[in-house]
Amino acid sequence: MTPETNIQMATGAETPEKPAKTQAELRQALTKRAERLRLATLKQIDIYEDRLAKGDFDDQEDEPAGSGEERKLQMRKELLKADKRLDKMKEQLASGEELPQEPILDLETLKTQNKAFLQETFKLWYGDAKSKVEQVPLIVDPKTQDYPALADKKATDATKFGQYTLNPETQNLDWETLKDKIFIPDDIPASLNGRPLSEVADYLIKTYKYTHQLPGLEYWKFMIENPNQVPAQMKDGNPYFNFGSLVRNSDGRWFVPYARWYGSDWRRYADWLGNDWDADSRVVLLEI
Repeated sequence: MTPETNIQMATGAETPEKPAKTQAELRQALTKRAERLRLATLKQIDIYEDRLAKGDFDDQEDEPAGSGEERKLQMRKELLKADKRLDKMKEQLASGEELPQEPILDLETLKTQNKAFLQETFKLWYGDAKSKVEQVPLIVDPKTQDYPALADKKATDATKFGQYTLNPETQNLDWETLKDKIFIPDDIPASLNGRPLSEVADYLIKTYKYTHQLPGLEYWKFMIENPNQVPAQMKDGNPYFNFGSLVRNSDGRWFVPYARWYGSDWRRYADWLGNDWDADSRVVLLEI
């Protein structure tokens, strides 16, 4: 099995039309999502109580007064939001209303949407000649990725420079209206500092797969092009990673895109999955 077993490649051929789901199938899927969210919320409550018992919400050394209380209130706020989302799902199921179909993704449209941005990005990184590389979008659910395998040097293939992955769950969203749903976790374990980004990706999937989505290139692009629509808390000079996408660099390695605020604009970067995670780095998540 190769590191790209779970990747669906765009070959230029017409994408087969996805058949519409019946209302019974849609209701079954929503019921499963609600149950997963319920279990995940219970787990987060256990984590909250454990952190409370350990004193994680007390002000730590060299922290401004009230920092611990702010962390506690933020986590309680997220638990409340999850509880409200669960109630909304239950109400939707109980109402008997017709559920909307899942959106059908068209690879050629997505490729067109991203082409100019990526060409500009590659030009900034590698110069004009390499910016003209053929771009190949790949639809892949981050939750199915084998990140350690993709970080292995065996996954490097310079002939595939220009490939990039897209999270199907975060395409064609109106990011301006979702500003309040952008979530920056503050509980990434310190034990991951100095560990490969691939391990951070695995942690994010394990911890947040039922409660949050991983924005990728689409939000990276939005940040660069709409600096005033990004939450103010993210303009602190730290790197903000979008693990929902991977981009092959000119050497053929898989990189995670990120952006950093420099006073008046966002600047675009990416880091290899095999490189070390830094304590100052941040992750962009989207509440479900």
